Amino acid sequence: MIFHPVDFFDFRVNSTFMKTYRIQLFVFLLALSGFCQSQAYSQTLVGAQLDNRAGIRGLTLNPANVVNPRLKSEINVFTFSGYFGNDYIGVNISDISEIRSLDDLPSSSEINAKPDNNFVGNLDILGPSFQLNLSPKHSIAVSSRIRTFFNLNNIGGEFLQAIVDEENGASRFELLMEDINGITHLWGEIGGTYGRVLINNESLQLKGAATVKYLFGAGGITSSSETLGALYLETTNTLTTRGQLDYGLTDGVENGDIEFGTFNSGFGMDLGAIIEIKDKRERSYNDGYVFRGGISVMDIGGINYKGFSETDYDMDATILIDEFDDKSIEEVLDENYEGTEVTRDQVLAMPTSLQVFGDFAVTNKFYVSAHGSINLRSHQEVPVSQITNNISVTPRFESGWFAVYSPLSYREYEEALSWGVGVRLGPAIIGSGSILSNVLSSRSRSTDVYFGLQIPIYNKGRRVETVQ
Repeated sequence: MIFHPVDFFDFRVNSTFMKTYRIQLFVFLLALSGFCQSQAYSQTLVGAQLDNRAGIRGLTLNPANVVNPRLKSEINVFTFSGYFGNDYIGVNISDISEIRSLDDLPSSSEINAKPDNNFVGNLDILGPSFQLNLSPKHSIAVSSRIRTFFNLNNIGGEFLQAIVDEENGASRFELLMEDINGITHLWGEIGGTYGRVLINNESLQLKGAATVKYLFGAGGITSSSETLGALYLETTNTLTTRGQLDYGLTDGVENGDIEFGTFNSGFGMDLGAIIEIKDKRERSYNDGYVFRGGISVMDIGGINYKGFSETDYDMDATILIDEFDDKSIEEVLDENYEGTEVTRDQVLAMPTSLQVFGDFAVTNKFYVSAHGSINLRSHQEVPVSQITNNISVTPRFESGWFAVYSPLSYREYEEALSWGVGVRLGPAIIGSGSILSNVLSSRSRSTDVYFGLQIPIYNKGRRVETVQ
């Protein structure tokens, strides 16, 4: 098998200020979901971004959220979110405690092996950031962020099953995989946001904003194959492959290690606009609305890596399946296949997406929103991280120091609805866009979790009839 699952779900980060650690992404995110259960998009902050007091977190959906009459200013201390989704494997949340590695998954999981299975995951850490309303029409923000994305598309599920679970896998299979592609990318961002009110009259308000981001890339791994055939025989314990594979590494990445310290630069941008239809109902607030809608294009741009090494492997060979035991993907490839290596500059693109939302105010405190995320770039342009296309509907109750929301989402690859819940209590938030469906379903194909701490300074809304 050309893709060893452990290598794609597993990466290490080294730095002078952090100990070397190993994250098994799949097990890690499922364990986080189990943590949320015991304590009670982008795939980031599902449901929480539309809160009128989301502050800095709202900028991850639309930069025009920087113009926020409910807030004088805000400091984000930290916000963490993680997501994993796939159409290959479903796990019972009650079995999480029994899972220690990928080898444990088949015995406690439901396998949906297809010729073109898909996996996607991301971790997002929003660091120290602040937002400030300079005036009723002008607002600014400065934000810091660390992100990593993982995508693996169109990989044969029987291929994975034979490698991960030799005892229970198929005794023989033959398949043809087309348009295989994978990427793991780790980077940081420093963003500056400016927003202003463009139109403001008795009926509506229109505001626009842009975020310009300096990107510093820690590294990435890419892979792709137009066509790859595979034949597995249990009797001989062999895997025969035909085709080709392009496997690339940024400078400084070796055996799955990504080091902080040697950065490559890039620039990015978010653009957005929000329109609000003002609330003229009895006892409405002067900053209230009947409808709020927004559109944005997020994560435009990429990072140019110098010294990117790409090897084109001739995959015409037969190897023992045991080759995948305790070896990295580079070792398996280098020891068993002929390859031609080239070194060049390579751009790894951001997960550019279109974000659209509509938020209806039923009352001053009860809202119902709809939100859609659409991936705008394909790997055929350049190696690119990709979000999962999704649509969600979220009812929520919100007040100054308390909010609760319960998103219902349909996400690409999952073939089922995800149902979650989130809470904002004072300066803290915690939630998941899938925790309720994970608890209710015997086989969950996605999980996500977020939590964070902010320091808000609120403006107090006045009722319209009291305004002179």
